[in-house]
Amino acid sequence: MHIALLNIPDCGNSGKGYSAPLGLAYIGAVVRNLGHEVRAYDLCVSKKSLGRFYLKVDEDMCSRIAGFRPDIVGMSCTTTNRFNVNFWADELKRRLPEAKIVVGGPHPFFIPENYLKSCRSVDVLIMGEGESTIAEYIEALEGRRCLEQVNGLAFRQADESIIISKPRAPIDNLDEIPFPARDLFPMSEYDLSFGPISGKTATIITSRGCGNACKFCSTAQYWRKVRYRSAGNIVDEIEQIRRAFPFIQHFVFFDDTLTFNREHATALCDEIVRRRLRIRWGCWSRTNCIDEPFARRLRDAGCVVLSFGIESGHDETLKTIRKNATVADNLRALRVGREQGICTRGTMIAGMPEEKFPNALDSVFFMAASEVPPSDLRMSLKTFIFPGTYWEKWFRERHPDFSWEAIPERFKRGSKMDAYGNIALPCYRWTGLPYYALFALSRMMIFPPAKRLLAVPWVQRTIKSILRLAVRSEYPREACGEPVGTNRKEGVHAPARH
Repeated sequence: MHIALLNIPDCGNSGKGYSAPLGLAYIGAVVRNLGHEVRAYDLCVSKKSLGRFYLKVDEDMCSRIAGFRPDIVGMSCTTTNRFNVNFWADELKRRLPEAKIVVGGPHPFFIPENYLKSCRSVDVLIMGEGESTIAEYIEALEGRRCLEQVNGLAFRQADESIIISKPRAPIDNLDEIPFPARDLFPMSEYDLSFGPISGKTATIITSRGCGNACKFCSTAQYWRKVRYRSAGNIVDEIEQIRRAFPFIQHFVFFDDTLTFNREHATALCDEIVRRRLRIRWGCWSRTNCIDEPFARRLRDAGCVVLSFGIESGHDETLKTIRKNATVADNLRALRVGREQGICTRGTMIAGMPEEKFPNALDSVFFMAASEVPPSDLRMSLKTFIFPGTYWEKWFRERHPDFSWEAIPERFKRGSKMDAYGNIALPCYRWTGLPYYALFALSRMMIFPPAKRLLAVPWVQRTIKSILRLAVRSEYPREACGEPVGTNRKEGVHAPARH
């Protein structure tokens, strides 16, 4: 069979750039090992390529794909690229009516029936991990297996009814999965940067799943349980990458939290040191697991950047969003990493659901006290929701007519939905003085004298006192009926990192 894999962009502009899509690369490795011919088409190799392929027909790319005459066209769908996935599915189905359009990824995973009803060109959804599922699906297309007996699928039958098969059990031994087929992608052309890491960089996944359950994240529900690759298997992949792509010297571990399991991260560091690999790498981490000995071990193995989801500078908010970390944990991790020569970075959100306005002010003051450069600790004043999260359920209870694929018109006004179809929670967002105060204070961080001033306790108390007089309630107003911020002067917020 001929199998085409497409990496579909959203219309955003990732601050860290782009890298080879590992999910598609894993699928490519599996089907190629089964003897099928695979080609990959990456439509978001770099920041410069995005506008060319977002909701636009590119005749050259379409001709290349059609000339391959694929039996299967596979794409991965996230909430931020869902409209473009649907656009390309329609375009390719028109040109290749006999090809099966197969879509995986986290967005349709949580709403399979609605997704298939709204996107008529998509034939099949792969629900969750796709390595075993795609192999069995191909067998079904070849007549060697009954389609209804393939676990982990959702598909439309001839009578338009939708079948959702049994969930597929998670892959327990991740070492059995072949390394991603990176040679299908233009590895020398990606522009990924991550703190001090820039240039030719490869990404690696060492685990699947997350042991936490933050209200804004669906990772735990998507992967269902946490599993880890062995240290030897991971470092074998690093060495394979360096042999196949000798221009690559930097690596970024794309795990949700590489350091969540300290034993796993320590074993990886020890194996890198044992094999005397001289590499520079970075990862995402949690603040409540970083101490001086652990940071030193990470540094000795080549870690040069740790990125943390700080989220808030107030313990009450951190507890509410189920972050399982404290302000003290956050400050300590940022400090310890820097003391060990590691660049520590973080992201924060103000105006989250259930968050009190004074707590959001404390997040700004946390930024001032952290001693982290403004470029490495950023705050968003917009909260996005995603399918499968606690906040999505909370949102739907207040807006039962909401649909991801057929968004009611009232959500298209103001700041409830941005230009790319990403939904910002409207019920706990501030307008007027609270918003402008947070915006101004957070932007003052770029000026070192102002940042130092905002770290002074009496200055913080004075600001809080002034705002307490100006803002009648310390809670954000909830607007579950009429939209909040339906004009440019009210409620237009900066885009979130995530």
